[in-house]
Amino acid sequence: MSKPKRDIVHGPIELKGLPLTDLETLLVEHGEKKYRAQQVYDAMYINRIDDVQEMLVLPQALRDKLAAEFRTESVRVKTVQRSGDGTKKFLFELWDKRTIESVLIPSEMIEDDGHPRRLTLCISTQVGCNLGCEFCATATLNLIRNLTSGEIVDQFLQAQKHSEKKITNIVFMGMGEPLNNYDEVMKAVQIFNDQRTDMVVPRRTTLSTAGVVHGILRMAEEKQIIKLAVSLHSTNQGIREKLMPIAKRWPLPVLYDALETYYKATRKSITYEYVLFDDLNDTEDDVKRLVKL
Repeated sequence: MSKPKRDIVHGPIELKGLPLTDLETLLVEHGEKKYRAQQVYDAMYINRIDDVQEMLVLPQALRDKLAAEFRTESVRVKTVQRSGDGTKKFLFELWDKRTIESVLIPSEMIEDDGHPRRLTLCISTQVGCNLGCEFCATATLNLIRNLTSGEIVDQFLQAQKHSEKKITNIVFMGMGEPLNNYDEVMKAVQIFNDQRTDMVVPRRTTLSTAGVVHGILRMAEEKQIIKLAVSLHSTNQGIREKLMPIAKRWPLPVLYDALETYYKATRKSITYEYVLFDDLNDTEDDVKRLVKL
């Protein structure tokens, strides 16, 4: 299926973000041997090489061809903001000069070596967002385009360069709604969860959704093994509609049915995200409804 015109990034062909089989197809289509894809894949994700000229396992002629016709740069670090607790916020520039953010968050629990027990990268999946949630700053940007799988993966690769400790967890909770960019997100997940890349295991990979029902059902049908979190914030339909306009399209009963289907298909527990707002979603009745989920 072809991409919407909005999502096309013009320029050299992007090498990052392609699962191995897709990378094999791409290189074969450009006249190369199939096994070269494995070498390029390993160079990018195991050896973490960004410059094709440094992929010395490849012959010089192929390195020159890749440098001329393809690109391995998907995001570029523009700024890094650091807070006292060790959190780092990255502003990334994309190939088309758009910008996105990722946040690297250390856990409060500290190991004997002085490093945090967990290090979680909050990853963006879209430039902007069209869901209009009242409490989300990204909603003011509107949706510009979906990120490519390469731009999603490269957030991890570039953020890791700024941390001595290995990133242990990924959460798709940055800019955008990940289930509205399903195909590209799941391509990135294949790379993140590939044991050979030594990035992040499935049980430490979480996708957070505002409640895109068709995406939840697709995850159930495909038996995706990453974790699912739902940005709920109210168990009252009217209040949730005020906070999250998506609730008008998929009312709570429809969302709950989809989540039940997901649980039955995957047997994986679901995390419910809930921000408290004074005198809005913090009543005793809200608590009673929450504990029944």
